Parts: sequence; C-alpha cells; structure tokens
Amino acid sequence: MASSTPAPAFRVSDRTLVGLCAVGTTNFVGCYAIAIALYPGGSWFDRHASGHSLARNFLCDLMQARALNGEPAVVGSLLARLGVVAMLLALAAFYSLVARLEGPPTHAGRITQGAGWLACVMGLAIPILTSDHHREAHIASVLGAFVPSLVATIFALIITLRVKGTSWWLRGAAVVTLVAGGIDGLLYGYAYAPPVLGLGRGAGAASQRLLLTLPMLQRVATVALLAWVGLMCLHHIRQQGHGATPTV
Repeated sequence: MASSTPAPAFRVSDRTLVGLCAVGTTNFVGCYAIAIALYPGGSWFDRHASGHSLARNFLCDLMQARALNGEPAVVGSLLARLGVVAMLLALAAFYSLVARLEGPPTHAGRITQGAGWLACVMGLAIPILTSDHHREAHIASVLGAFVPSLVATIFALIITLRVKGTSWWLRGAAVVTLVAGGIDGLLYGYAYAPPVLGLGRGAGAASQRLLLTLPMLQRVATVALLAWVGLMCLHHIRQQGHGATPTV
C-alpha cells in the first residue's frame, strides 16, 4: 500500500550551492583578469587612454568587441561576457544560501531569493546587449537588473545582521556591498536613465563630475560582493562542520 505522506520538496544542498559560488566567482575573476590584461585602451572619460584603468573603466567596457579607443577587443570581450554569466550563476546560488541562514524560509529569505534570482535572470541581458551595439538597451538592462538586486541585497543584509554567529567580516562585507553598490546604481540611474526614458539629457555639467566616481564605486562594490560571497560560503561550511544537518 502506497504511503500517503507527501515526498519532501527537492532542494539543492548547501554544499552544491557553495560549489556553484566558488566556481562562478573563480571564473569571473579569472575571465576579467585576462580581459583587463588584453584591453587595448580607452574609457568614457578619455577615449585615448592606454590600457585598462581601474579608476576610469566600467566592467561593461570590457564586454565590447571594440574597445573605446577604437581597437578590436574580441577575445577580451568574449571572456568578460562569459565571466559575467559565471558571476550571475554564483549570485543565484549566493542568494539561496543567504535565504537559508535563518533555517526555515522567512519572509525576508523569500524576498532575498526571489528578488535575487530575478536580478540574475534580468542581468543575463547585460553581456548580450553590449553598450557598443545596443547603448540604450544596455543601460535599460543594467537599470532593470539593479532594482531587484538592490531589494535582494537590502534583505540579504538584514538577514546577515540579525543571524547570530555571523562574523564581523561577513557583516562588514555586506554593508560595504550595499552602500557602495547602492550609491553606484542610483548615480548611474540619475545620469543615464532620463535619456533612455525620454525625460531629458541626464545629469548636468556639475553632476557629470560625480560620474567620475562611478567606476571606483563599482570596483569597491564588486570586491566587497566577492568577499561577501566567499565569507558566506565559509560560514555555511563551518555550520555543517559543527554538525548542522545539510539541506537536501
């Protein structure tokens, strides 16, 4: 006689999610390191600049098949786009890990995972719609992914701060990610959203000076996010090592 007890819903194990985070972030860093080394030069602030500048180039600049100085960058562009896809996979796993910090799904956990997954799916358009061929669509895809990612990051930070046993390093990385990434995204939207929406020309001359901070804010947010993902993985590994039951 068949049992009437419903089978438990399938869930990917924490170990698998940690593995996806590790593989995705490692591929992202590796692909971008090579793309940076291969980048011919040019930025939105100086088209004639030589090579890549951490202070002046956006991550998206490396996805263009032709660098901003006009020289071809096909190999670097392909690697940068593959790196972004790998990072989005890692982030989807990361948001799931954060959602599980409090054990059974909570309201904040469901928002974190749902908004995080939505941001990752929407973010897949970014490496496809590069700014050299699809300028307005690229801006729209960046802003479209930013909104759910901001929501997911806010709730992920709330969970990270209120769960007992999370380290100060983990909490610090989460705070820096939200502050730097949030300011960067809002300034980017302020500068570039109006033209896309037909609301004007964007930031004025005075505000253009603020745009000089965007690449560095993006770098700070990216490094902090990588640290947050890595520290979150270590936290889950330690929890399992202390006898926590793996989720299956």
